[in-house]
Amino acid sequence: MITHPEQPKRIIFPSPGEVTLVDYPLPQVGPGDIRIKTLYSLMSIGTETTILHGRYAPDSHFARMFSFPQLQTGVQAVGIVEERGDDATEFNPGDQVYMRMAHGSHQVMPAEQCSPIPDGIDLKQACWCGLAKTAFRAACAGDFSEGDHVLIIGAGPVGQMVVRWAAAMGMSEIAVADISAQRLEYAKSGGATTLLGGDITKLLPRIALLNKSRGPELIVDSTGNPAVFQPALAAAAKFGKMVLLGDTGFPNRQCLSSDLMTKGLTLQATHDSHDRDGWTQRKVDERFFQVLSDKRFSLEGMISHEFSPQHCAEAYTLAEQQRQHTMGILFDWSGSLDH
Repeated sequence: MITHPEQPKRIIFPSPGEVTLVDYPLPQVGPGDIRIKTLYSLMSIGTETTILHGRYAPDSHFARMFSFPQLQTGVQAVGIVEERGDDATEFNPGDQVYMRMAHGSHQVMPAEQCSPIPDGIDLKQACWCGLAKTAFRAACAGDFSEGDHVLIIGAGPVGQMVVRWAAAMGMSEIAVADISAQRLEYAKSGGATTLLGGDITKLLPRIALLNKSRGPELIVDSTGNPAVFQPALAAAAKFGKMVLLGDTGFPNRQCLSSDLMTKGLTLQATHDSHDRDGWTQRKVDERFFQVLSDKRFSLEGMISHEFSPQHCAEAYTLAEQQRQHTMGILFDWSGSLDH
């Protein structure tokens, strides 16, 4: 019988605004399962702070999915296989894997839901796989193609991943709009060709000059801010397309404007969960690791802050109060947590 002396721990939200690290029991490893020791997990800043502070309408999908105490607080982590079930023959102890799991020191989960991390991949960079998958949905919905152009509104973590997919797919004009100069610099390092700093409503004259003064025919709104919805429609060129990627907690505040009809716009919503045309979690993960390995997806310097899980409350306070000065907030689970 395999024994595991270290007590598993995880980050939870006991009540709105409260964050703590607690012990928790792991299930037994089933035939198709693997047990994983987490090394690093990456915060999904926008989604997790929305959940932590209950910033969503009572009839939204956030309200249907989350309640307090909230025990699932993250969605992306990497670790090492410690044990496998008899049927989980794809992995062996010592293998490095990516998983869509919450912030916790250990996990037991079906092997088929994990992805192998190729040799040579920086494990901290591998943590971006989850947000890269979310952004890949926008690339598919927007049909990113070599030589094309796009305006990405919002240069937060998800927007940064959209920028990098656009660059990896060879788009010639990648414009990014955000109120944060620091975030725009991150976008530039990821392949953005045009930086637009300021409130989106005040940027419309400059946006109209994009695409050889025809305006953007493709826009990705990654903000999750309902106030951006109408200005984004106003920014689109005639017969253009807007991909709605940001996941707001208040969809009832996203109201259509006459631009949708008068310009003949196409509005396409896409979500992390939308597996279409064979692009499953595992397939997107493989694509991400390939472009990362090929140096076509730049993630250098994207981890802006690192925390021990014991300091999880401090990490979420930073994410809440210093949003414009954060990018990747990483939890390092590689050391001992038993003190």
